[in-house]
Amino acid sequence: MVLLVCVAIFALGQFHRASGGVFTPILMDRFALSAATVGGLVSAMFFATIAAQVPFGVALDRIGPRIVLSICILIIAFGTIIFAIADRYDAVLLSRILIGVGLAAMGAATHVIIAQNFSAKDFGYISGMVVTLGGIGGLLGTYPLAFALDRLSWTTVFGFAGVVTFVLALAVWRAVQPGGATQSVQNQHQGQGGYLTLLTQPEFLKILALGAVSYAPITTMTGLWGGPYLQDVTQLSAEQAGGVLLLLFSATIAAGCVFGVLDRTAPSRRFVIGAAFSISALSLFVLATFAQPRPVTSISLLVVMVFCQQFYIPLGAHMRKTVPDDMIGRASTLLSLVSVAAIPIMQLGFGALLDASAQFGLTIQDQYRVAFLAMGVIILVMGAIYMTSRNINDET
Repeated sequence: MVLLVCVAIFALGQFHRASGGVFTPILMDRFALSAATVGGLVSAMFFATIAAQVPFGVALDRIGPRIVLSICILIIAFGTIIFAIADRYDAVLLSRILIGVGLAAMGAATHVIIAQNFSAKDFGYISGMVVTLGGIGGLLGTYPLAFALDRLSWTTVFGFAGVVTFVLALAVWRAVQPGGATQSVQNQHQGQGGYLTLLTQPEFLKILALGAVSYAPITTMTGLWGGPYLQDVTQLSAEQAGGVLLLLFSATIAAGCVFGVLDRTAPSRRFVIGAAFSISALSLFVLATFAQPRPVTSISLLVVMVFCQQFYIPLGAHMRKTVPDDMIGRASTLLSLVSVAAIPIMQLGFGALLDASAQFGLTIQDQYRVAFLAMGVIILVMGAIYMTSRNINDET
């Protein structure tokens, strides 16, 4: 039951993050919104998530995931209902902010629940299963959502999503055990610091460094620049590019299972992580060498890159072994915060490199080659910092 709840929590977050590409054109027509305005609307959820993560991280350690998650999922449910019935732009904006606030605790709360209910040795494996099974939520937020909106009313589709979210809140309250860390652990570490303490630990900072380039490269390609690249450089149609992006998203789901198994069976977690980020960077370097790549070459290299970026799963398991039990909520929050905050930075930086390259007269193909090269270098640099950490392997 606990594992199913974790899967449902992850799926809920993936659904809301993936659905923007489907409902954005509908909102633009419905409320006559400009591209800039609707871009701000979609970003509102993202920034609300970042702003709310720190206090929720403290709450997870102090009162546990049962109360925090139940409240957060109820906030998402209310936000979804408002989204379903909104007839003005300000109501839609409010709904997206509420959903963003509710999503803030999801990743860290899942880590705390896994830590409470499974051994440290199984942390990465269970996390991988959650990513794999919960990925269905992201898939539901793409074509199935578009299919439903074509045949049912906006209010019906998102109203149903809101009701399902209320039911999930009840399931969380029933399945998740009350409290945070065990009382003995709380007493042992009581008063020994919080976020600032974590930020003074060199081993944890090395994990954060690599965390900054975990989600960002995936989202930069699947959520923004992958489509334009596939259409402008490899000459795919918009429909074909959309199919490739779905393939990339599916690769991340499959990788969750693979990395979860590797975290349990590989003799060295650090070797798995090091191999993964190195292959990811190498894929980008190879992609940067082609002036006019064949579509199959570009697609294959991008699939390898996004697949390997799921080293985030064993990286989370490394974090689990590095911090005390009563600080897992805050540690997970910081790792999630850095990983998520790096997304817009990399997306904007990628675009800035394209613009700067264009100013120097480079072709569109060469503009992307420069951006891929820079992304690969950043991954390698952050990976090199991480590789100076201790090689912690689980015995329990």
